[in-house]
Amino acid sequence: MLSWEDQRSQYWTRLLFCLLALAYFNFGGEAQVRTWTSLLLVNVVMSLYGVEILGFMWHARRQPHAPWRQRLTMWIDIAAASFSALADATLSTPAFLVFLMIILGNGMRFGLKPFGEAVIGCLGASAFIVWLRLPDYLAIFSVSAIFFLVFFAIIVLYSYSLTAKIERARAKLAHERNIDALTGVLNRRALNERVMHLFEAARAHDGEVVVLFADLDGFKRVNDTHGHHVGDRVLAAVAECIRENVRDLDLVARYGGDEFLLILPNASPEGGEVVARRIRSEINAWARTNQIDFNVSIGVGRYPEHGSDLETVVASVDKAMYRCKAELGGGGILHVSCDSVPA
Repeated sequence: MLSWEDQRSQYWTRLLFCLLALAYFNFGGEAQVRTWTSLLLVNVVMSLYGVEILGFMWHARRQPHAPWRQRLTMWIDIAAASFSALADATLSTPAFLVFLMIILGNGMRFGLKPFGEAVIGCLGASAFIVWLRLPDYLAIFSVSAIFFLVFFAIIVLYSYSLTAKIERARAKLAHERNIDALTGVLNRRALNERVMHLFEAARAHDGEVVVLFADLDGFKRVNDTHGHHVGDRVLAAVAECIRENVRDLDLVARYGGDEFLLILPNASPEGGEVVARRIRSEINAWARTNQIDFNVSIGVGRYPEHGSDLETVVASVDKAMYRCKAELGGGGILHVSCDSVPA
């Protein structure tokens, strides 16, 4: 996801291309423009292109994340470059270099999928242009033209390879920054980033988000009795039990040493309790099978009823969880401001 500052340079580059295109055709005069069009039409089309750039720049400042705008921008760029190539009386038109810039720009900024789409669009447009002007190109066909096409293909393939490496490095870095290495669930930093968007969506649509706070009872005893390697195994198993009992849209994070936080959007309190019961059942079954003595307490709360942000809701659910420990002696489910549910 690109910020406004990142996208601003992109739009200024496109605006520069628009101004250069206007200068290119106007300084060349009518002789620079093919007979099927006119200098007036070229100026009108490129001016409209400049207005589009300014409009999307304004929109990007107000709403930085808009995938539809990024794709539409790319296709408008391809259309503008294609029009320039078809309007240019020169066969070795600079518009073909613009196609390369579109391919590289989308690949470096947005990853492999936009890169592939840009390649298909630009190569398809280039082939269409060559087909329309095939007699002209055949008349000047030479060894240098073949080398130009070969070098163009090499640059595209090399760019694809480089983009793939960057994409893998970016994905690896994002995984390391967002995922807890031991349990494989989100870490606390990543949770805070993602839950903000869920809360904003819930607030916009008057929805609710169920929050579950799970804490292991007797985990210190597990480490003292069996060793930290077994404790690590327990944490990984608990995380797996939790992941297997939530939906793909739910968020699961390791919130502390032996604490896990679950965010369930578009869920009811009753649904949250069902999830909590399933999780407790599977964790207890795993503990019995592996003969490791520990339990889990789970507090259940809701946004926005129990807090206006994640920190406030977690504080409320945390209190419910510890009240569960005090009232039930460890192991159980308790709703915020509600009676405890026996284990």
